[in-house]
Amino acid sequence: MSFFLDRIDSVPGQNEDFSFEFSSWLAVLVDTLNENLLDLERIVNLFTSQSYTAAEIAQMFTDGDLENGIFLYDTDNNVYVGMQSGALVKFTTSAYP
Repeated sequence: MSFFLDRIDSVPGQNEDFSFEFSSWLAVLVDTLNENLLDLERIVNLFTSQSYTAAEIAQMFTDGDLENGIFLYDTDNNVYVGMQSGALVKFTTSAYP
């Protein structure tokens, strides 16, 4: 199931008496918001985990930066790592398909 976010069609108030600078700023704002909406859509539809080295993951765990339910990729060991019940766990996989 794909997730789609509505985009902003155009800058409202084009026919108002705004300065050129303000109108330009609004146009850039709408473009930026649409790009951010597209980025969010891609994140949701094509979920990828963040990549870290084993040392970085261990340091984040020691520092208490990780919460239950997080999903990471260990680039040193080529495994997926998550946190469950306050402990780091490795997700084992078999060959696809």
